[in-house]
Amino acid sequence: MEQQLSQHDWFCALSGEHRRLAAASAQLARFAADAFIARRGEASNYWIGVQEGLIKLAVYSVDGRSSTLSGVPEGGWCGEGSVIKREPRRYDVIAVRASHIMLVPADTFHRLMAESLPFNSFVIRQLNERMGQFIATVQNERLLGVDARVAQAIAQLFHPMLYPRTSPVLELSQEEIGLLTGLSRQRVNQAMRKLAGLGLVEISYQSIRVVDLDGLRAFGMASL
Repeated sequence: MEQQLSQHDWFCALSGEHRRLAAASAQLARFAADAFIARRGEASNYWIGVQEGLIKLAVYSVDGRSSTLSGVPEGGWCGEGSVIKREPRRYDVIAVRASHIMLVPADTFHRLMAESLPFNSFVIRQLNERMGQFIATVQNERLLGVDARVAQAIAQLFHPMLYPRTSPVLELSQEEIGLLTGLSRQRVNQAMRKLAGLGLVEISYQSIRVVDLDGLRAFGMASL
C-alpha cells in the first residue's frame, strides 16, 4: 500500500509517522465500469483517489435526468469537502471504466488534517482548484457551444494540480467523453472530428492524443 500511495504527492510530503498511518488504513478496491463507488445521500466515509481508471461525479433527478459535475482521471482525488464536513455525499461517484480506487478512511483524513501541515496545505490547494474547476464547468455548460464544451471537458483532465498524472494520450473513448459531458456519442464524434480538423487532437480507436493543449484550452473561449 505504501508503494501505491507513494505515487501521490500528498503522501510523499507526509512525515514517516503519518505515512505509516495512511498506508495502514487506506484500502485499494476495484470497481467495474458503471459501478457506484459512492452514492448520493450516503455517509462520506472515505476520501477517494483514482489509482487507475476514470470516474465521474454526477447527480441524477428522480425522473432520470443527469448532470456530470466532473471527471476524475488517474492520479486525481475527490470528495474531501464532504469528508471534512462529515456530511452525506451530495453526488454519486461512478466508475466510467473499470478502475482501481484508493479509499482513505474519514478518521484517517481528519487526523492528518489535525496533525500534518503539509497535508493541510495540499487539501486547501485541492479545494481551491476544485472550486475553480466547478465554476468553469457551470460557465461552459451555460455559455459555450457543444464543440467547445467537448474541448473544455478534455482540457480539464490536464489540470496540473488536480490531475498531475494525465498522459498526452488519453485512453478515452468517445462514449466515455459523452458520459463526462452529458452528450450523445454521435454528437461527441462530430465535435471530435472538428477538433481533429483544427489540429488540436488526433483520434484513434479508444484513445485521443492531445496535440495542442493550449489551443484546446482556448477553443471557444473567445465568445465569453
